[in-house]
Amino acid sequence: MKFVAIDFETANGCDQSICAAGVAVFNHGHLADSFYSLIRPPKGYGFFRPDWITGCHGIRHTDVYNAPEFPAIAPEIFARLAAADVVIAHNAQFDMRKLCGTAKHFSLPCPAFDYLCTYLLAARIWPRLKNHKLPTVAARIGYEFRHHNALADAEAAGFILLAMMNETHVAGPRALAEMIGVRPIPMAIHYPPD
Repeated sequence: MKFVAIDFETANGCDQSICAAGVAVFNHGHLADSFYSLIRPPKGYGFFRPDWITGCHGIRHTDVYNAPEFPAIAPEIFARLAAADVVIAHNAQFDMRKLCGTAKHFSLPCPAFDYLCTYLLAARIWPRLKNHKLPTVAARIGYEFRHHNALADAEAAGFILLAMMNETHVAGPRALAEMIGVRPIPMAIHYPPD
């Protein structure tokens, strides 16, 4: 059973403004591979909101000035997504929207995959937590990490999923989702015909 956890940080609210990507590959219950890169957002989408920088991930325009644009690192991400049985993210709707917006901006062929949201899964498994934000759920399993670092967040989501599978005695992410009545969501990026 192989699943891939992803996380993106953005310069601003635009879906094309990814400025960091983290990908963590889990194979048979272990962190097997990881990938991290700063990313220079494309022209028109690279403005950094100061409140996001100081209050969130700390990435600044100067940090990504010489970083690659998304097309240069997309093969690293897409190869891992294509090889996964399922992809996960915490608050997956955000990350999938950013991936879709950025891939469409550059007309990149993103592989189709199914994904699950560990935020929604955690809300079903541990409904009594005060909230289901990534740091709260990570604390529930005793996992410490540096929040808003894309790779650290991706790894945290992966370890949270493993903890949920262990606690419910299921063999994989799809079995966990089925047990609690959640369906994996298909992700496919389509482009309008020319």
